[in-house]
Amino acid sequence: MPPPRDAGQGNNGTLTLLAGVGVLLLAMGVGVLIGRASASKQSSAAPQVISVASTPAGGAGAATAGTGAGAGAGEASFTDDWPSGTSGYTVQLQTLAQSGTSVSAVQAAKSAASAKGAKGVGALKSEDFSSLSAGSYVVYSGVYHKRAEAEKALPALRKSFPGAKVVKVSNASSSSAGESSGAASSPGSSESHPAPPTVLNKLKSVKGKSYEEKSKELPNVVETG
Repeated sequence: MPPPRDAGQGNNGTLTLLAGVGVLLLAMGVGVLIGRASASKQSSAAPQVISVASTPAGGAGAATAGTGAGAGAGEASFTDDWPSGTSGYTVQLQTLAQSGTSVSAVQAAKSAASAKGAKGVGALKSEDFSSLSAGSYVVYSGVYHKRAEAEKALPALRKSFPGAKVVKVSNASSSSAGESSGAASSPGSSESHPAPPTVLNKLKSVKGKSYEEKSKELPNVVETG
């Protein structure tokens, strides 16, 4: 027969078994905690992804175009300063290409001309007058009925405007009508109606530069016989 089991040895075996189970449970618990901590770190370190809606390619361009159209629509239209129905002469100070030049730029050019000392400054659109070449704005000084008057004002203006020159401003229709009516009423306007020779008497006592200026004021046709 086997020898009888000692009660002390049985208790030691049970305690050893319980201790092993406790250690196993403790290890499992620690493993779970470590796993959770690792997952938490990975979650907090993950980068955030932010989605930004893209702007349509034509968006900025459309907005810019809209602004430009609004500015153009709001600008006042150009009106000639030259007296309506008047044919005459003026001193052209400056020309601005009609294409690409705004009305405000023409106004600025007029103000600049006045600041330089030009008198009677105005602006006109060349295409509105048959005596001028179309395609530009003309900034001018003075409205004169005779070319001699405009030429008299030219030298002083050339000091500030080297490119200044005398130009004729008229429309073909109004000019023709004026010449037709003038031929019947104004002596010296045509060969059929010459001015009397007495108009030359005022030049007899004039000499030098004054003679040249007075001669410009003579009629186009003078009777000499």
